[in-house]
Amino acid sequence: MNLLRLAATCTAALALAGCAGAMRDRIYQPVPLAETPVIFDGEAPAPVTATTADGLALQGHYWAPAPGNDTLVVYFHGNGYNQLVGAARAEPLRSGGHGVLVASYRGYGGNPGSPSEAGLMADAEAWLAEARQLAPGKRIYLFGHSLGGAMALEMAARHDVAGVATLGTFARLADQAPAIARGALPDRYDNVAAITRVEEPVLLIHGSADATVAYAAAEELERASGGRALLVRLPGAGHQVDLARLADRIWAFWESGATSQ
Repeated sequence: MNLLRLAATCTAALALAGCAGAMRDRIYQPVPLAETPVIFDGEAPAPVTATTADGLALQGHYWAPAPGNDTLVVYFHGNGYNQLVGAARAEPLRSGGHGVLVASYRGYGGNPGSPSEAGLMADAEAWLAEARQLAPGKRIYLFGHSLGGAMALEMAARHDVAGVATLGTFARLADQAPAIARGALPDRYDNVAAITRVEEPVLLIHGSADATVAYAAAEELERASGGRALLVRLPGAGHQVDLARLADRIWAFWESGATSQ
C-alpha cells in the first residue's frame, strides 16, 4: 500500500475538497483481470457472485469444503490487484479440506462501482452473507491481508464468527499517510477501534521486515485486543507472505479456540 504520495502537492483547500478522488486512487489500486493471469496448484475455484445491499453484483471465487469438513474461511484481499490474484494467494488455506470463499470489492476485477470505506464494508457484509448461504451450518472464519484486514476485523466486530486472522494489517489508515494528508483522508479504516469490539480469537501475523506496514502496527493491534489476539512475528518477512508457509498454523490456531456459531 504505497499510499498518498501525491498529498504534498495538494493545497489545503484542495485537500479538504477536491483531492478525495485523487487520494482514493492511491488507496485503491485494482488491476484488470486480463493483466493478472494465475495458475492454481490444484483445481481452480468456482466463480461466485454476491449482491450488495445497494444492488451491486460482485464476482468472487469459491472452493467448497471437502465432505466431512465443517469450516469455511472468507478471504479479503488487499488494496491492489483483484479477486483472481486473491484466489491464488488464498489457495493454501484449502489445506485439510477447508472451504475458501475469496471476496472481491466494487471497482475491482471488472466489478461495478467505485471503492470507498463505506462501499467495501458493504461488500464485506454481502460476502459474509454469501458464505452463510453457500455453507449453512459451517464454522465461518475471516482472513484479511493488508487492507483486507480492516474488513475481516470489522465484520468480526459486527457478527458472530469462529475466528479471525490478519496478515500485514495496519492499525489505522492515517498511520500509512504523510502527516500533511491525514486530516483530508476520505476513508479512515480504524482497525484499533474495530479489534476492541471483536470477541473471537484473533491471529495477527506480521513480517518483521514489512516495509509497507510497520511491525509496530501489529503490536498496537495486539495491545488493543484485550488479550484476545495472538501476535506471530515472521522474522525477515515482508508485506507479501506465501500462505503455504502459514496455512496449517492458521488453522491450528483457529481450531484450538473454535467456537460454534
